[in-house]
Amino acid sequence: MENYFKKTVLHLQGYSAPPQRQMRAKLNQNESPFDLPAEFKKQVLATAAALSWNRYPMNESSDLKQAIASWHGLQSDQVLLGNGSNQLLQTVLSAAVAENDRVLLFPPTFGLFEIFGVLYGGNVLTLPQAPSDPFPMAEALRRIQSEQPRIILLCSPNNPTGALLSLPQVETLCEQACGLVFLDEAYAEFSGQTAIPLLKKYPQLIISRTFSKAFSLAGLRLGYLLASAECIYQLRKANLPYNVNLLTELIAMQLLEDRETMLRQVSELVKERDWLLSEMQRIPTIRPFPSAANFILFHCPYADLVFDRLKDQGILVRNVGGYPLLKDHLRVSIGRHEENQWFLEALKASLS
Repeated sequence: MENYFKKTVLHLQGYSAPPQRQMRAKLNQNESPFDLPAEFKKQVLATAAALSWNRYPMNESSDLKQAIASWHGLQSDQVLLGNGSNQLLQTVLSAAVAENDRVLLFPPTFGLFEIFGVLYGGNVLTLPQAPSDPFPMAEALRRIQSEQPRIILLCSPNNPTGALLSLPQVETLCEQACGLVFLDEAYAEFSGQTAIPLLKKYPQLIISRTFSKAFSLAGLRLGYLLASAECIYQLRKANLPYNVNLLTELIAMQLLEDRETMLRQVSELVKERDWLLSEMQRIPTIRPFPSAANFILFHCPYADLVFDRLKDQGILVRNVGGYPLLKDHLRVSIGRHEENQWFLEALKASLS
């Protein structure tokens, strides 16, 4: 294979998807535990049946872009649609990063940051941040000044730690950056905070959002970028055409018309997250970390063994021990209340 592929690909471990088996409680991929109502699905599918499936969808649906822009108080030319936010991250790096351009990120964080940075020939610079430590702002500013990165990759709330960057912190990084600042806000709805207001001031800021988490649409893959019109104009050149299918566009439009359902579910999950964190803090042998997302990271002894014991009891969480600084750490997604109770019971039994 060395004759056919780039050395960076040959030496790359790649993204490994976690198990997706049917379990008593599937709490490993930060999905919403709430599926869309059956009546909603029935109505949408009836509408979809009347569409021409033999024709391409709209390339960059103007209606969907306008609906998203209106929701966030922006213009439609500040929105770029994609087949999930992962595909749009790939678009950004393919458009911005040339051979040996410096890419700055803060592990442990979203694994595709480093993978795509390497694939596009970037010189990936890492500034580790332990989940118990504050964001290393002083060192970050020093590295920005000395290394002049082409792009800074941020995730807030951060996956897999749940840590939240404050808006003043994001603004400070934008002020000092000489290149793009990419901010993944996949879990923003659960934090009650967004950097969208900063777009008016910083044309190099790109915010990534998704319908996969709060909107219960992980299976249909819809993400979008928010940025200045000038930035979106350039990114559109590198984006895949026809990357949002007819059904996904139709469902997203319907969901945006009834955002109250999503907001109620987000509120319920935030309450469950805070309740679960308080219950986990009562367990003396583990250390859960506060989270602004829909998951909780926790340290526990013999995490590999505990992960297997949980799985044996039908509870699937994420073993994040392979991330930098996260040896013996697990991550649990917030489920329905009964699922969270099952997890607690199984965790206590696994630790005994």
